[in-house]
Amino acid sequence: MNWIRNFAHRPGDTDDLTFHKRLILIIALSCCLCGLIWSALYVKVFGIGLTMALPLVFVVVVGVTIVISARLGDHRPLVYAQLLCITWISALIEWSIGGVAASGLVIAWSFLGPIGALIFLPMRQAAAWMAMFMLIVAISVGLEPALPGAPQAVTEGTSALFFLMNVGASSMVVFAAAAWFVHTIQREQARSESLLANMLPGSIARRLKGNSAAIADAHNEVSVLFADIVGFTTYSATVTAGELVDELNELFSQFDALAASFGAEKIKTIGDAYMAAAGVPDHRSDHAEALADFALALQAAAAELRRRDGERFTLRVGIHSGPAIAGVIGSSRYAFDLWGDTVNTASRMESHGQADRIQVSERTAELLRGGFVLTAPGAVEIKGKGQMQAFFLEGRSPAEL
Repeated sequence: MNWIRNFAHRPGDTDDLTFHKRLILIIALSCCLCGLIWSALYVKVFGIGLTMALPLVFVVVVGVTIVISARLGDHRPLVYAQLLCITWISALIEWSIGGVAASGLVIAWSFLGPIGALIFLPMRQAAAWMAMFMLIVAISVGLEPALPGAPQAVTEGTSALFFLMNVGASSMVVFAAAAWFVHTIQREQARSESLLANMLPGSIARRLKGNSAAIADAHNEVSVLFADIVGFTTYSATVTAGELVDELNELFSQFDALAASFGAEKIKTIGDAYMAAAGVPDHRSDHAEALADFALALQAAAAELRRRDGERFTLRVGIHSGPAIAGVIGSSRYAFDLWGDTVNTASRMESHGQADRIQVSERTAELLRGGFVLTAPGAVEIKGKGQMQAFFLEGRSPAEL
């Protein structure tokens, strides 16, 4: 119903706050229904009197507070009214009937006070509600002989019915609350694991969950790829921020899917550049071949997409193979990353390459020979490295197709 979904709603309410508002309303309405049932039962057993009136007091107080909370847009008055009534009126009913046995353990309903406090209030306040419940138990058990008035006459059958209704119904509510807690924990755990899986490779995520220390592994042989969108900085000045992000998201989402398909590991995006690797975090002997196939697929995917101005995306790609350090450092915003000269050289292969070409280092070319077509542009002057022999990756060898 809309009035339940919109109970005490205010603009800007978070999803969790909206859920808590709906939950306390559903609990309050359910308890009001129970109050009417209990009042009717007490009329039949005890007649009109205090015992019958107490559940109606609960219904009236909680019902009025529902209206107040709805008008204020604040569910907290209903929370406190519900907790106070369920805790104390249940105890008053027991005392009016004459004790634990005669009332069929109606005080079990009072335990819902601290349970509700755990759901809706801070832990310190929940502890105070638990202390209040223990005080009520002490009064009921330890001081029962001193309670004013004699127990009302209740048959064994009626007492058994009271016990079944009170213990059964209150236990169902406690079970529902516990199930809600468990479901919430499982949902949040699944969400956290999903986020961690999206941020980190699976094997790294599992290690990180079991150990908070920094993770760093030395790999003797990996391949690293950098892909940069040619002319994107100039193009970005011609579109809005939203359009820019949408286009990058569409392109890089395709890159992510291709990485998963070819067994490459996305490392990160740096502006309009995309970094990936193969052979990390798990070793594979064909790391160069896997990344070469991935690079060719990137070029093909980029060529099929069109920018908003009608032009196609153009990539400049560089690959280098060699040793690298891989791991996760820091204590927040975890990110899997690579370090070492291999990473720097792969970046230089890209930045000193040509548009629409995949430039690979001599070391990567050695690993690809026989399975791929390579052409040599000759020695390339690489910043910080001097002259290096580089090659253009043209595609798979015909024999491999």
